[in-house]
Amino acid sequence: MGGRPFSGVDRLGVLTVVGLVLLPLAIAGLLTWSLSAPTEHLDRVTAAIVNDDVPVTLNGTTVPVGRQLAAGLIADAGYDWVLTNDDEAADGLATGRYVAVVTIPMSFSASATSFAGPADDAQQADIRVETSSSSALLDPALTAAITDAAVAALNKQLVARYLDQLLTGYTTIDQQIGQAASGADDLASGAASLADGAQQLATGADQLSAGLGGLDSGAASLSDGLAELDAGAQGLPGQTAQLAKGSAAVAGAVDQAAAGVDAAVAQLAAAVATVCQTPGRACDAVSAALATLQGAGQKVDALATGADKVAAGNKSLAAGMPELVDGIGAAAAGAAQVAAGADQATSGAAGLDTGSASVASGAAQVETGAAQLADGLAQAVEQIPTYSADDVGILSTIASQPVRADQLAPAPGMQAVPFFAVVALWLGAVVVAAAREAVPRRPLFTAESSASITRRAVLPGAAIGALQGLVTALAVLLAVQVDAAARVGFVAAGALVGLVFVVVNQGLAAVFGGVGRFLAVLVAVVALAVGLTSTVPPVVAGLAALLPTTPGLSVALAALTGEVANGRSAVTGLLVFGLLGAVLVLLGVVARRRARPVDLTGSVT
Repeated sequence: MGGRPFSGVDRLGVLTVVGLVLLPLAIAGLLTWSLSAPTEHLDRVTAAIVNDDVPVTLNGTTVPVGRQLAAGLIADAGYDWVLTNDDEAADGLATGRYVAVVTIPMSFSASATSFAGPADDAQQADIRVETSSSSALLDPALTAAITDAAVAALNKQLVARYLDQLLTGYTTIDQQIGQAASGADDLASGAASLADGAQQLATGADQLSAGLGGLDSGAASLSDGLAELDAGAQGLPGQTAQLAKGSAAVAGAVDQAAAGVDAAVAQLAAAVATVCQTPGRACDAVSAALATLQGAGQKVDALATGADKVAAGNKSLAAGMPELVDGIGAAAAGAAQVAAGADQATSGAAGLDTGSASVASGAAQVETGAAQLADGLAQAVEQIPTYSADDVGILSTIASQPVRADQLAPAPGMQAVPFFAVVALWLGAVVVAAAREAVPRRPLFTAESSASITRRAVLPGAAIGALQGLVTALAVLLAVQVDAAARVGFVAAGALVGLVFVVVNQGLAAVFGGVGRFLAVLVAVVALAVGLTSTVPPVVAGLAALLPTTPGLSVALAALTGEVANGRSAVTGLLVFGLLGAVLVLLGVVARRRARPVDLTGSVT
């Protein structure tokens, strides 16, 4: 590494030895710094999330599963995730701004929670994870690992939620069936009581039937007796009328007799008064007769009063007798109806007796059935729901993995083939530059122009580089499946990349000598590190963007994938580097033509 710029000769001095010793150290250090722990530097990588999911409502609760997944990616996954829309994500993926795009579809929440419903409606929820062929070689694998981990975490949450609901449901069912079993026990007990009551009812109905039979017989006898009484009482109104008339005549006669006695008492009293004017035996006899007559008069008066009352009573009796007779007739008719009703009641009681016996029998059956129900429900408490074979197959698959990631990585070889081809062509260019003189010595002090010398110096190496690119492209194409147009384009791109790489390496050697070759090796290391993973330090990534390997890789990728727009800008950048390499060779020629002759005695490489 010790040659002076534009010296034309590299002496194997101390600095050169130091440079040769430090070269492996620089390579190892650069690779270690860039690649030793890619998973610890995932935050250096930018990726996009497109959340098109529409949340669902379950049991009155909004469930935004898509939002949960996006939040899980942002919080737990190492990438620097950006929430964006479909168009911006597609543009960022195409330009390399995003190494990956995770798209969550509209039906994500509905599908992710569908396994909690009917088996026929259950389906897995898919997310699309897309990486570009322009991303680093390991980026798809890292992206897959990150998204798979996030999906696995989400699946764990969904399954845990499902199992919680399932087990809670089993507990609820168990409690409900337990309550039903307890209720069935109560039902059995009640049914037993009903059977006992129905049996007692049957016994009472039997007794009622017997009693109503006696009532029927008594009511019939009563009806017959009242009918006879009614017939006998029909003459009572006339008889009582005659009795009233006779008693009235007797009362009149007694009243007359009483009046006659009263008149006789008055007359005798007058006679006594006259006789007793002369006391004596006649007066005493007349007075005694008066007293006797007065006593008889009082009795006759009392008899007259009683006769009057009897006459009045018989008159009232005669007046009320027609109603009494009518009442006896009505009673006779009512007794007949009672007899008929008692007969019907007897028949109804007999039916009640039969029906109550049937009730007793049915109640016994209810008791037996309720006991069986209680036993069956008690056994059901210890059991869990069962599913059909098809349902088990569907639910076991979906419930174990409700969400899955559809990894849309580039086709096999679409990343590796261009990447390895570009690295190989750069290393091949380094070897070509080391094997040839960067600036030919003989024409330097001739009349030939510097431009002509530069052209003669560059063309052979460029031809070798183009041939390297051609052969390398044809070889690596065996590892990919592309159409003929892509193959032709890739071969042409390989030839162009190989040509430019050799010119650039020759320019570095022409101007910087051993330092240029040292730098060329480091370019290969940087290209290798950046091409393997996007987790390299930002300094390394920024440096790689300034190196010719970046447009070289873009040209190769564009040719293989058919991305014409990216290919055009990459070809322009690659041609600029080729022109810069030729200019460097020209500067080396010019510098060496001005150098002292002693500086040209050694070989110029």
